[in-house]
Amino acid sequence: MEIEKQKTQVEWYDNPNIITDLIIIFIAIIIILSQSFAINNNLSTGEILRSIINHNSLYLIMLVYFVALKTKIGKRYFDFLNVFLILLYFINAITSILTIFQSFSLETLVGCVLHLVLFVYLFHTMFRRTRVWKEFHLDKSPFNEIKNDAYFSTVFILTVLLCAVDLIATTTLDGTILTCLDTVFLLLFDRYIFLYGCFLDNKEKKINPTTSLEEVKEVVMNAKEKIEEVVDNVSDSASDLVEQIQDKIEDTFDVKDDVNNKEKSKKQTKKETKKTSKSTSKKSTKKNNRKEDK
Repeated sequence: MEIEKQKTQVEWYDNPNIITDLIIIFIAIIIILSQSFAINNNLSTGEILRSIINHNSLYLIMLVYFVALKTKIGKRYFDFLNVFLILLYFINAITSILTIFQSFSLETLVGCVLHLVLFVYLFHTMFRRTRVWKEFHLDKSPFNEIKNDAYFSTVFILTVLLCAVDLIATTTLDGTILTCLDTVFLLLFDRYIFLYGCFLDNKEKKINPTTSLEEVKEVVMNAKEKIEEVVDNVSDSASDLVEQIQDKIEDTFDVKDDVNNKEKSKKQTKKETKKTSKSTSKKSTKKNNRKEDK
C-alpha cells in the first residue's frame, strides 16, 4: 500500500490545483502591492486609475478567470473562458507590438516576443479538442509541429530574460518587487498551460483513432501469435502425455500377460509332475504285484 501511495503522489509543480491556487495568491499580492505603492508615492487619482488600467487590468481579469475555474460553473464553461483568455492575450500581443514602434528597446523587444509566443502557445493549447479546432482545421497548422515542452521552455527562457532586463533598468525597490512578482506569475501561468497541454496529449494517446487502429491490430496479431504458440505447446504436451499413458498401459498389460503366462506354465508343470508321479507309482505297484504272483 505504501508503494502505491508513493506512485500516486504528484509533485506540487505537476498539480494543476496547486498551480492555480498559487496564481490566484500571486495575482492578489501584485494587485494589492501595486496599489499600495501607488498610494505611498503620493500619485494623483488619475495616475492611480491609469496604473490600474495599464498594469492591473490584465491581472484583475486573470484573477476572475482563475477564481471562476474553482467553481462548478467555471469548470462547466471552461472552453468559453479559454476563448475569453485567448482574446485577452491577443490584445496584449497587439499592444506589445505597438509599444515597439513607440519606444524601441531591448525590454520592449523581449516583451513583444514573449507575448507573441505566449499567445500562440495559448491558442494552440486551449483550442485543441474544441469545435473551433475542428471547423478551421487547425490541426494542419505549422505551429502544431512544435511540441509542448518546446513552448514551455521558450516562454520560460523569455520570461527570465525579460526579468533580468527589467531588473537592470529598474532603480526603485517598488519596481524590483513588482518585476519579481510579475516573473513568478508568468512562470506559474506558463506551467499551467504546460500541464493542460500534457493532459490533452495523454487524452489523445488514449482516444486518437488514427494511431489506435494500428496499435489495436498489432496487439491483436501479437495476441493471436501468442495464443497459437500456447495452443501448439498445449497440444504437443497433451500428445506426449497421451503417448506416455498409452505406453504405461501397454506396459501394464504386458506385465499382466507375463504373469499369467508364468502362472499357466507353473500350473502345467505341476500337472505334468503329478502325471509323471502317478505313472511311476502305478508302474511300481504293477512290478510289485508281479513279483508277488511269482
